[in-house]
Parts: sequence; structure tokens; C-alpha cells
Amino acid sequence: MPEDHAEFPEVLMRAVTSATNGIIITSSQGDRPILYCNPAFEQMTGYSPSEVLGRNCRFLQGTDTDPETRARLRQALNAGEGIDVVILNYRQDGTSFWNALNLAPVHDEQGHLTHFVGIQTDVTQRVQLQRTLEKQLHTDDLTGLRNRAYFMQALQVAVRGLESGRLFAVGFADLDGFKAVNDAFGHEAGDALLREVSVRLRQCLRPEDIVARLAGDEFVILVRAMTDCALDALAQQLLKALERPVQLQGVPVRVQVSLGFVLPSAGMDAKEVLAAADRAMYDAKHAGKHTFIIRDCR
Repeated sequence: MPEDHAEFPEVLMRAVTSATNGIIITSSQGDRPILYCNPAFEQMTGYSPSEVLGRNCRFLQGTDTDPETRARLRQALNAGEGIDVVILNYRQDGTSFWNALNLAPVHDEQGHLTHFVGIQTDVTQRVQLQRTLEKQLHTDDLTGLRNRAYFMQALQVAVRGLESGRLFAVGFADLDGFKAVNDAFGHEAGDALLREVSVRLRQCLRPEDIVARLAGDEFVILVRAMTDCALDALAQQLLKALERPVQLQGVPVRVQVSLGFVLPSAGMDAKEVLAAADRAMYDAKHAGKHTFIIRDCR
């Protein structure tokens, strides 16, 4: 054998040891125990080889690790296939990190599966940056609520669920006399009022519901699994919450709002649902303001 080929296993081992990515090799048998981990893996996870060897890689997972990602990994392992995932793992000290894992099967000369090799990269900063950008993309800068783009995406998902019986309601809220507030106190005070209204709207809703600011003094609400009676009670709660005066430049200002709710029917699309809620809101304004109207389109 040529000298360069004879030295290759030693070169390969030095390369794996020097790699900046975490590398592990596991058996394909039994519980697929770890047989090798390189120094980069030790540095990434905080575990020493004595704490790792002989264990299944799942010890890196935790309560917040996505079950769907776990299932995809398990399916690939059982099928002897490779897979790429980004999974939430935990270091030895309990801190979490996002791991871009490339898992590949290893076969012997007869084509039999013998091992798996995993290449791990800490992509925590990338994931956090991506989530920050996504949040900014879907968040209203002034109020911190969801914005129109996010709301319409959520509404489209909810509309598709109507076919399988997953009911919801959409509310459209418009402040009465907001222009007068801006004229009397200035736009900074108007912005403060919008932020306070946002807080009160959120306080009336459940965590699974969505409230968003469309534009100006217009807000929309997506309420999941809402019955007629519960929707009536929610509308009254919203009106009562917004009745409390807001202090603007030392002056108590009473907020009034017109609310329109719609219970959509299967076959309506997102734009039609929002338009129906908008019409109900304008009907509430014409009925005397600071009131609500519920339209059942089912």
C-alpha cells in the first residue's frame, strides 16, 4: 500500500479530532450507544467522554425539545436513513442551545448498517436572530401587538379549520373619537392611548386568542372555540375594560369603541371574514357607538 494511503487512518483521526464541529459515532445496534465523541462535541455540550460514551444521544434533549423533531429523528434512525434537523439540546450545565444535526448511516463492505455518524453545529445565534427578525416582521412597532400580516396568516389557518368544525370568531374594533384626542392632546398622547388600549384588549383575551393592530386606531381579534353566549360576554367585557378613563397629560380621557364580531361559515375566505367583521363594526357605530354587534354567518 502506498505510504500516503497507509497513513490515512491516522490523518483521518487527527482531522476528526481537530474539527470545529461536534462529531459523534454511534452503534446502529440496540439503543444506539455513543462510541466516540470528538473534543468539539465536549466543548459544545460540556460533557466529558466518560459521561457520554455508552449513552444514547437523547440525553441531550429536554422538556422543550420539539416532539415532532424527535419523532423525525427516531423515524430516520429506525429506517437506517440520514437526516438533517435543527433541534433544541441541553448542555451539561442545563443551558440550552440549537443544534444543526446532520445524521448519516455508515455501512460495511457488504452494505450492512453498522453505525451512525452525527455532525453537530451550534446555530443558537442564527436561530435567535431569525426569531427576532420574524417577531419584528409580525409585530406592530407602536403597541407590541401582532400586525396585519401576522393576523391574516392566522386567520387563513383558522378559515381552513372551519371545514373540520373548528369554530372561531373575529372581532373588529375601532376607537370612537380618536381624531379628537389627537387634535386636543397631540400625537404622542394619541400613541400612549393606543398602547393602553392594546394592554386592555390583551388582558381580556386568553393566551390562545390573537389581538392585532391593523392601522391607526383599528384593532382586530381572533377568538378560538367561541360560543355565541361566550362571545356576547367577551364583547361586554371589552367595552367595560375600555370604559375606564386613561390619563393623558393629567386629564382623564374616557375611551369609547365600536365592536363588530362575526361567526364565519365554512366556505368564507379570510378577506371575506374580515370584511364581515368590519361591516358589523360600522353597524355598531351607526347604532350609537361604544356598543357591539355580532353577526352569525353560519
